[in-house]
Amino acid sequence: MRIEFVKMNGAGNDFILIDNRNGILNGFDISRFVRLVCRRRKSIGADGLMILENSDKADFKMRYFNSDGSEGEMCGNGARCISRFAYLLGVAKETMRFETLSGIHEAAIVGDDVRVNFPDLDLSTFRLNQYHNFGFGEMEFHFAVVGVPHAVIYREDVELMSDDLIKDLGRKIRYSLDLFPNGTNVNFVKVSGENELIVRTYERGVEDETLACGTGSIASCAISFVLSKIQPPVLVKAKGGTLEIGFQKVSSLLKHVYLKGDARIVAQGYILSDALKE
Repeated sequence: MRIEFVKMNGAGNDFILIDNRNGILNGFDISRFVRLVCRRRKSIGADGLMILENSDKADFKMRYFNSDGSEGEMCGNGARCISRFAYLLGVAKETMRFETLSGIHEAAIVGDDVRVNFPDLDLSTFRLNQYHNFGFGEMEFHFAVVGVPHAVIYREDVELMSDDLIKDLGRKIRYSLDLFPNGTNVNFVKVSGENELIVRTYERGVEDETLACGTGSIASCAISFVLSKIQPPVLVKAKGGTLEIGFQKVSSLLKHVYLKGDARIVAQGYILSDALKE
């Protein structure tokens, strides 16, 4: 087995990318393949894996898989990475359209960064100022779907939260299936300025904190805006770097939603048979 791959990251959120336009992964159990190669130390290791495929609706199709092998609807940081990957392969030009499970998205190469546009967000679908006891006493939370589901919880001690606390709280909230039938990503947010947030995210499918989450950053900004906590454009400071999020409110919609940030290629090579040994 010899499968060519590229390793990329966006704000520290790292991914394995494979060009599957010629069907190199045909015959594989993709979920098992992803789970095994995304293991850190024993294999290549990553937060997720993306497959670039042909599309009859756009320049290319993005398939995103979490490190546990589950297929996700969308990933903001991943979208920036696969957009640059497609551009370097010659699959797309500097402005492009790509297909995902959550719909068609547009992206553009902007110098060393990539900007990805998102569909309008309908504010009437947001669940704000909700209260629930997740096992730590009653807690206020907010909820929005930005391609994937996101819960937002405000805390003044976000930077001081231990990794164990993030995982413990995040896991309990993520698996509160009575509230979130499909599970949810969990964002812990601090407002640090009129145009600035600090965000830490426990990601569903990775089942751990990641260094950044693009859709989580958008959800955190959108909810913070509706609650009159910030004004766009917003800089989101994550562990792995800074992201820029913008949008405009038009009636009950947030329109022209975008996510901008880096998309770094750090390695390329071949996945070999030993990467799949359990």
